[in-house]
Amino acid sequence: MFRKIKKNIRFAAMLLCAAFVLNPLFSQTQETEPDAENELTPEEELEIEGAEESKRALKDKLPQELQQNFIIVESVRAHELNPQITNYSSDSQILNGLFEGLFTLSPVSLEPQYAIAKEFKISRDKKRWTITLRDDAFFSNGEKITAESVRDSWLRMLANPASPYSSLFDIVRGAEAFRMGQADFSEVGIYASAENVLSIYLNAPANYLPKILCHTAFSITHSNPEVYSGPYELEIVAERKYILKKNPYYWDSKNVTLERITFVQSDNADDNTYYYNTGAVDWVTGQVNQQKLLDLKAIQLSATFGTGYLYFKMSNKKPADSKCSKVWDLPEFRNAVLEAFPWDAMHKKYLIPATTLVYPLSGYPQIDGFDYTDAIEASLKMKDARAKYKLAEDEVIPLVMHIFENEFTEEDEKLIRESLEPLGIALEIRKIPSWQYYATIAEADADILVTSWIGDFADPLAFLELFRSGSTMNDSGWKNSQFDALLEQAASAGESERLNLLGQAENILLDEGMVIPLYRSVSSSVIDLSEVGGWYVNAFDVHPLKYLYKKQPKFNSANIVMVVE
Repeated sequence: MFRKIKKNIRFAAMLLCAAFVLNPLFSQTQETEPDAENELTPEEELEIEGAEESKRALKDKLPQELQQNFIIVESVRAHELNPQITNYSSDSQILNGLFEGLFTLSPVSLEPQYAIAKEFKISRDKKRWTITLRDDAFFSNGEKITAESVRDSWLRMLANPASPYSSLFDIVRGAEAFRMGQADFSEVGIYASAENVLSIYLNAPANYLPKILCHTAFSITHSNPEVYSGPYELEIVAERKYILKKNPYYWDSKNVTLERITFVQSDNADDNTYYYNTGAVDWVTGQVNQQKLLDLKAIQLSATFGTGYLYFKMSNKKPADSKCSKVWDLPEFRNAVLEAFPWDAMHKKYLIPATTLVYPLSGYPQIDGFDYTDAIEASLKMKDARAKYKLAEDEVIPLVMHIFENEFTEEDEKLIRESLEPLGIALEIRKIPSWQYYATIAEADADILVTSWIGDFADPLAFLELFRSGSTMNDSGWKNSQFDALLEQAASAGESERLNLLGQAENILLDEGMVIPLYRSVSSSVIDLSEVGGWYVNAFDVHPLKYLYKKQPKFNSANIVMVVE
């Protein structure tokens, strides 16, 4: 979800997927009555959803003495436990157990729902939000979470240059100037008007604010990093192991079932499969050997709200002594590459090919993307570009590409290289180990890089913000005043008009040749939903720890006969 998340979702060979449609925007409580007599208020909708889930859980749950520990196997990596600065999606799963914000995503509908907030109102001009906090919200040390706590938490994020998602708060009055060091914190339009009442003043209406506030980066943090606001607190960090225990001060602790959750890290697919088969673990998010799984129904697969793509990096983001060609700052040269790119062959590699950047949403306009190669048009575009910028027709143009070590096969690399050679382009592909890839992006002396991104809130802005000129998430360095203006106009438009404006912005991005879309992301987990409750397949691959519980005991591993090949 939100942070400068660079999300690397890799495909499994035997994946299936399902299309999904994201629900309408969370309807806010306004200072007017509902339009229709029978229309449910947001509070009533949330109460109904919560009551239905509680009813299911009460029916299915094992006795509390059998809910003592839940074991999750994940890939090996050190977690960043500050939700304001993390840049990996793999941190999100553990962080949603340790921290909570004013709102959180429903794991069923993916709509924002109340968390530390209990209600809100919007002023007539739609630029002032008044949010009331729960009276029973406390940090894990027993300290009350107040409106001042929320304000302090967000100001810490804005003041920290390592907080990549802070630019999402540029919609708040004075926030951009403060994070840029051009204003005092007192000028930021976030105020504690009472102990439990927070007022947020926006530059323009933004009805998607609750969606943003669901993001991990906007969780409520304490000045002490070992104090938590979520349903769990960190008990033990050991080699390749994180153990969380239930937070007794959490406002909704009575509905948190599991006493402990243990994250164990392993990249050994055979070991992970064995321990799952024998009932030693409850959920595997890391690698498995699917051919050796005893219960294939435990494989949970879904299309996620994400896109894998290549993007160009402008000279203003490259090192001062860069040896890369500056022609890639120019859209004419970039568009020649897009015409020559071997779309058909590359798209066949992926389960769900992508032709645009933004994952299609309900109500979002149809965007014409990239899906075929036109070598003649590519040649003409390159010829025109060389003539316009007085570049000799026989001058070889270097193009440096950074990718993960296993992103493309040798055949793929050869195909891309041969597609670009007729344009006088010499492609150099540099492979960076996955574990350090994203840490190298900022200083990379490269013209084009690969990434995979999952939108952290159900809105096209989750993708388009990556290319807004003032965004802390803009790794490309691309700037376009018309693109920025459309995003600004969309912030205050009605929902239908807003989506159309965002669609126009994406078209500018595509017309400028900034991205080469490759695939839509797919998630895969191994978990038996007849044994585990509170886990739902969804488009964000979000599974809040607070809802998990055991429905039936694991089978007796002593009765399992393992076949060793």
